[in-house]
Amino acid sequence: MLPVIYRSIVATGIALALWAPASFAASDCGLKQIASVPIEVTANNLLMMDVTINGIPVKMRVDTGGATSVLNQKFADRAGLPVESMQAAFYGLTGRALDRKTRVETLRLGSAVSRNADFAIMPAGDDGTGGEPVGLFGADYLQNYDVEFDFAGGKMNLFDHQHCVDRVVYWAPEFFKSGIHYATGSILHTPMMNIAVDGKNMLGLIDTGAPTTVMRLATAEGRLDLSLDSPDVHKIGQGTGVEGVKLDTYTHVFKSLTFGDITLHDTTMMIMPINTAAHVEKIGSHLKENATDEPDVLVGMSLLKMLHVYLSYSENALYYTIGKPKQAAAP
Repeated sequence: MLPVIYRSIVATGIALALWAPASFAASDCGLKQIASVPIEVTANNLLMMDVTINGIPVKMRVDTGGATSVLNQKFADRAGLPVESMQAAFYGLTGRALDRKTRVETLRLGSAVSRNADFAIMPAGDDGTGGEPVGLFGADYLQNYDVEFDFAGGKMNLFDHQHCVDRVVYWAPEFFKSGIHYATGSILHTPMMNIAVDGKNMLGLIDTGAPTTVMRLATAEGRLDLSLDSPDVHKIGQGTGVEGVKLDTYTHVFKSLTFGDITLHDTTMMIMPINTAAHVEKIGSHLKENATDEPDVLVGMSLLKMLHVYLSYSENALYYTIGKPKQAAAP
């Protein structure tokens, strides 16, 4: 069974902000750290972090590709959180609308605290009593900061936007840098960059919420002449979107995947009938422009975990180096 893949595009934002004693560098060019949060990449490539919600310690997923932060209905029930209707909906992998939200009195990540934070409610997921994630953090939260992902080191660092250009990679003398952009007209920043698959230029979403790298079925059919009947396209099961709808999932080995200055060969990707714009007509002009920016590929943790990443929302840039493998614990 495939792990849940969360995805959302929003018609209205749910803002989150953290407050913490700032750690300021001596130089004005230096990074100003807001918080450092332990993270873990599980065996199934889920990016998890520990948080405390209204005094309850739980795990959540970190999702750069999800526009809106969400909590599971079962956890909201367990925590006694109030649930109410949203004025506008957001949409998952299949375009099905979710339109309810809750409010968290106190949200704590390490020493950083947010109060009265709104989260959308999703029907999928668990209540967290068994250590399962109770929701995810999306771009409405992350875009308030620059975010460093040290997957091998097991930490996510949040920095103030104010720093000098090209002065963020403190862990290595050399680095790669790629420009990123966002859906046209969107106030919520799900980062996308230009990539190439088998020599075809495509739009890739930088997506820590996707366990593996996923291509939309429409892209595979329209850009690469693949079909579900192709002999080298194999059905492997089903994935589940944020709205709880199951999607048939396939795999294919692509000859090349170019990500900035890195090219991978013989890369296996999932192929799924993702259609976040399926119901765009139901909300008028909010998403008509955004629908044209639907990514071709979700660049997921199967690739990203091999890197050390600094996602600079302030510069519209992605800095990255090849990450060091995580060392096994000594016996």
